Amino acid sequence: MRKNVNGLVNKVIEGDSLEVLKEFPDGSVNLIITSPPYFGCRVYGDETLGREKHPLEYVRNIFEFTKEFKRVLHENGSFYLNMMDVYFGTKGFGRVKGKYLRKTHENYKHHEIVEEDGKYLQNKQLLMLPQRVAIMMQEDGWILRNQNIWYKPNPCPNFSSDRRLPSYEYFYHFVKSRDYYFDWEAAKRLGHHQDVIRCGIESFKDHQASFPEKLITPFVFTTSREGDIVLDPFGGSGTVGVVCRFARRKYILIELNGKYCEDSRKRIASADGKNIMETYKKLGIKSIDVNSPNVRGNLMDEFGG
Repeated sequence: MRKNVNGLVNKVIEGDSLEVLKEFPDGSVNLIITSPPYFGCRVYGDETLGREKHPLEYVRNIFEFTKEFKRVLHENGSFYLNMMDVYFGTKGFGRVKGKYLRKTHENYKHHEIVEEDGKYLQNKQLLMLPQRVAIMMQEDGWILRNQNIWYKPNPCPNFSSDRRLPSYEYFYHFVKSRDYYFDWEAAKRLGHHQDVIRCGIESFKDHQASFPEKLITPFVFTTSREGDIVLDPFGGSGTVGVVCRFARRKYILIELNGKYCEDSRKRIASADGKNIMETYKKLGIKSIDVNSPNVRGNLMDEFGG
């Protein structure tokens, strides 16, 4: 039996989002913003997504999630899918060496990757994973409105002497119908009306791939209304929850890693909302003092904390 989604808002839910979402009613969320684990790059807990043997198995698994996302998304809602492409290579995809060795290197000693086939599966091959997922979604009925580029002026060191340094990720904007909510005027005021978005990366505690608040805030303000429900089914460090709390939206975060869930709850409760207040100013909305006890109390009571 599916639950009333109002009993799930403003919560960080620990669990597998594919299973948790089965309890959500159809069309119950207004906006989805998320970034699934990348293929062969990081380990966050006990997840299997991103640790498949074959990259196309990863594509199929991501697609299975998107089918459930489509069911729970409102007809006039939007879905932003953040994905980064990777190169085919050895186990753990090299993990970078020396001082750039990633913290998750040890976790990939036992990650079995399919052998090269001399065709698609060749060492140094860019796998085109985001595009493959996007095409499968289009064939499932999604409408792709933008292939936004998130340009990172401070990308993770991923040096190779025979190619250029990767410095961007995809931020696809999908909708279910041609009649969806989008605030063009807000997008212009926020300087968020073009499809290349410049924003530096930020890490939060032990989470090495967290969303920056400045990256997420314009998506929330341009494709949802106050009081709407925003879902992040791979909740990570809780950035979507932080933004929604001060943007007067309701949030639902689902995260498999218990430690990340606890860190997210603490982060959302203690956030100061300064980045979001700058957005209010750009939109010409009356600024509020987020440090006022009354304001903070009201925001926490009404929109979570």
